[in-house]
Amino acid sequence: MKQEMKGQGRATSPAQIEPLPPARFRQVKAAHQSYYRWRRLGRLARTAFGAMAILYLIWLVPWLPSGLDTDDYTPELAFTVYLLGGVAITGVLALAFQELARRRRESLAVWAAVYDDATGLHSRTYLYDRLALQCEQAEGTGAVFSVIILKIRINSAGSGPPPRLSNAMFQKLAELLDDVTRPTDPVALLSASELAIIGIGVDRENRHALLEGLRSTVADELPLLLGRPALINVIGGVSTYGVEGRETNELIQAARAAAILGLPRRTRAA
Repeated sequence: MKQEMKGQGRATSPAQIEPLPPARFRQVKAAHQSYYRWRRLGRLARTAFGAMAILYLIWLVPWLPSGLDTDDYTPELAFTVYLLGGVAITGVLALAFQELARRRRESLAVWAAVYDDATGLHSRTYLYDRLALQCEQAEGTGAVFSVIILKIRINSAGSGPPPRLSNAMFQKLAELLDDVTRPTDPVALLSASELAIIGIGVDRENRHALLEGLRSTVADELPLLLGRPALINVIGGVSTYGVEGRETNELIQAARAAAILGLPRRTRAA
């Protein structure tokens, strides 16, 4: 997979999927802007710290033209300088370790929000948040992207219940889809039988080629994963920003509608 996927979040049925509320979008946008603002302030603080450290060393070293002289270094002053250096070093190390611990804690929280713990795929919440940010970026810069939805239907080839997609199968499907997509194109679990892929930079002319490649990958490999007789239908739909819509929910619904109207790719697991 693109990353080692772990997190919290459960697959939901299509009836449980709700549109991204405006308040949620504003929160995502505000968090995005706050991150870059604090990152700029952090760079300024590090630059100021480096400048102050250089000035301190220039003043402290007695063999430089400016600053203290060797005659100024009494035993008491030397001990004070050593203490000050020790305080500075331990303080920097303490702040660095605290920052590393904070980042690890945030990483754990991010993994929990971004990935579904059962399948290891990107979660539906992450998909909607990512689409909201992509729509905002596309509106400001003119960037293009497409949303691909794959619906997987498995029917029994004989008597008995049809086989079900296990979590391990979903993980394997994500690995296979990674082979025909770029690392920047996330594969997310939209519902218990739906996969969604965001094709960054994929326009209307190229979207059907990507869709067919994804459908073929699932239709060809899924029978091998099931390992038992079954009838497999893989239908897909795609929507492009600026063509079928400019909002997250519009793009999702347009791709779903296209999947319903599209012809299925049928295979049979022997």
